[in-house]
Amino acid sequence: MLRTNSGRVGLALLMSLALVPPPASAKGTKAAKDARVYFISPSDGETVTGPLICRFGLRNMGVTHAGDDFAGSGHHHLLVDVDETMQAGEPIPRDKKHIHYAAGETEARIELPPGKHTLQLVLGDTRHLNFDPPLVSEKIMITVGKPNGSEEARATRGTGERRKVLERASAPEPLQLQPTVTPEMTKSPESSDFISRVLTGSK
Repeated sequence: MLRTNSGRVGLALLMSLALVPPPASAKGTKAAKDARVYFISPSDGETVTGPLICRFGLRNMGVTHAGDDFAGSGHHHLLVDVDETMQAGEPIPRDKKHIHYAAGETEARIELPPGKHTLQLVLGDTRHLNFDPPLVSEKIMITVGKPNGSEEARATRGTGERRKVLERASAPEPLQLQPTVTPEMTKSPESSDFISRVLTGSK
């Protein structure tokens, strides 16, 4: 009789465990309905020079710090030249191609080498996991040009400045013209005295 009761208790326990829903983290934190993450700037196809200011947009959810477990909120991650697909509940890597903004930043200044690059935003939950479904922006492409302070630009400016210095050094001294003395001017003692001082340089 005891064995039968024990078997029934064990079977009932197994059945109850099977009915318990898996924890939310197994598939990721549920994303708010109609939530959307997007770039405010730059725009797709834009050409930029030097450091780039990225501004992040988010609708129907809030932005908070990583570790703050507030419902309906998360924090941004910027993906640079990443082709992988985001999966619900998976951790977002942390490296030079997956930049975390755990302090709740909504804009950032980044520097990229010259050339074409793809950018994409991903909203992560309090533990840097993808939401369910993943909140991912459309991927945009930008072109980074050479900055004005590049070696070529500095070399060009330096050559121009040296040329200007040489031109100034080789320029002839302006001629010092002497006043023309007319007979009328010599008739007046005052005029004669003035002309004498001009010609001799005396005061």
